[in-house]
Amino acid sequence: MLLEISIKDFAIIDNLNVSFNKGLNILTGETGAGKSIIIDAVKLILGDRVTGEVIRSSCDEAAVEAVFDISGEQGIEEFLDASGVAAPEGGSLIVKRVVSRTGRNRVFINGSNSTVSILAELGRNLVDIYGQHDHQSLINPETHIDILDSFAGLIPLRSRVNELFSRFSAARSELEKIKENLRVNKEKQDFLVFQSHEIGSAALKQGEDEELKKEREKLVNAERLLEAANSGHEILYSSSGSVVEKIGQALNRLKDALKYDEDLAKTAEILESCLYQVEDISALLRDYSQDITFDPKYLEDVDNRLDLINKLKKKYGQTIQEIIDRKAEIDMELELAASCGEKISELEQEVEIIKKEALEIAAELSKKRKTTVKNLKNTVEAELELLNMKKTVFEPRMEELKGEDGSIRLTASGIDRIEFFISPNVGEEPKPLAKIASGGELSRIMLALKRVAARAASVPVLIFDEIDAGIGGGTAEAVGRKLKEVSQEHQVICITHLPQIAAYADRHYFVSKVVKGSRTVAEIKELSGNERTGEISRMLGGMKITDKTREHAREMLENARK
Repeated sequence: MLLEISIKDFAIIDNLNVSFNKGLNILTGETGAGKSIIIDAVKLILGDRVTGEVIRSSCDEAAVEAVFDISGEQGIEEFLDASGVAAPEGGSLIVKRVVSRTGRNRVFINGSNSTVSILAELGRNLVDIYGQHDHQSLINPETHIDILDSFAGLIPLRSRVNELFSRFSAARSELEKIKENLRVNKEKQDFLVFQSHEIGSAALKQGEDEELKKEREKLVNAERLLEAANSGHEILYSSSGSVVEKIGQALNRLKDALKYDEDLAKTAEILESCLYQVEDISALLRDYSQDITFDPKYLEDVDNRLDLINKLKKKYGQTIQEIIDRKAEIDMELELAASCGEKISELEQEVEIIKKEALEIAAELSKKRKTTVKNLKNTVEAELELLNMKKTVFEPRMEELKGEDGSIRLTASGIDRIEFFISPNVGEEPKPLAKIASGGELSRIMLALKRVAARAASVPVLIFDEIDAGIGGGTAEAVGRKLKEVSQEHQVICITHLPQIAAYADRHYFVSKVVKGSRTVAEIKELSGNERTGEISRMLGGMKITDKTREHAREMLENARK
């Protein structure tokens, strides 16, 4: 049971705390007051996906915290234990989620850090939410099999089929890929061998092309380089009046002058260092010039090597590394071609083993579905009768899936297709539900299905967000009675705009928007006595509430208590 929820800086809610109780909890209020925002906050602590847009303007983060009483819910306690979550004290489970604008989500379960995935799995065991548009999912026959399996408690068995089907699909996909690769590789294997040899024989090295370009530049400009080195050596050292000679003369005069002024010692020392450096530089230039040779044959070899590398770049990649990587890919293809015959045999055997096991479990699942179909039909028809759809024929039809060759076709949900047919009028043949049911009928059918599925799944909390689409009058009253009945076995929280439904509340909350300062915020208040009569009157009469409207409201509340 959801005992309490605290919401902070979420949408238009600044700080809101509300306590719920067992039975039927009804939320009412004007359209846009923020009722559904409260449900959105509940979804947040059930692991729904969320973005920073839910955070209240000018705030950095939003936080939602809920307290559940899970006393006696053995399945939930086992899940928490298996997930490594601290056991609740006194049956109280505290769930908190914080969302920040940076995109960081923080999840706490009983004070311990947790993950959104664990929270989502926990949420599926705690609460079942039926939104105002959920009945539209009934239009899609693919959802019908989910409803049947939930009702029959077959989800664990179907999960096993799903797991095997995923393995079967993955193995089959890999098998087809290898077969295709083998076929393609046989056609181009000679070409791949040629490519691998062409790249391999080049014996490429990383950075080789840049080094060759530098070497070619030196070879082409050898004459200029030799002239520059010889000229430098001559100017600095070997010619008459060279730099070394002149620095030496200047140094000798400074040394003679030291006897007159010792302050010149530092200058002389620096000049002497310069003399040594110039001598070293001239020696380097001399050695450099002696190493320079113009070798036309070597230049030709360099040009040929660069031409080879450029040709390989045009064929295999923009850089030497890309060419080397391409050779590795080619060699892998060749290796695969050599070994895929054996791999194909192994995979074919694996595919058949997995498929056989999957079909066996799918057949068991199908058998259990067949025994459940009639029970679902009778149970839903009984529920619909209580929702003012008397004598409605509800017929789940089941057929075995077949492939193009007539063999049984396996899917993630088994080997069956389920579609709901309905005849809301006596004497008419049942037709696909999606084609003939009105919005109001879909809402009631979904409520009936939720009722039977929740009973089977034992989800402790059911939330209905504006399920009153397309209904009114006596039908609305029937829906209210049904929700009241459901609340005897589950805690029910329901948002409604219909007074016929609100009258059945065990606890009635009014949600409103108010302006505080310069900000709009949502508030919630539990109603009792005359306040509740006033709200039912508002729902009945709109803006103008008369004594007659109030009397009608009191009568509705009185009848609902009977």
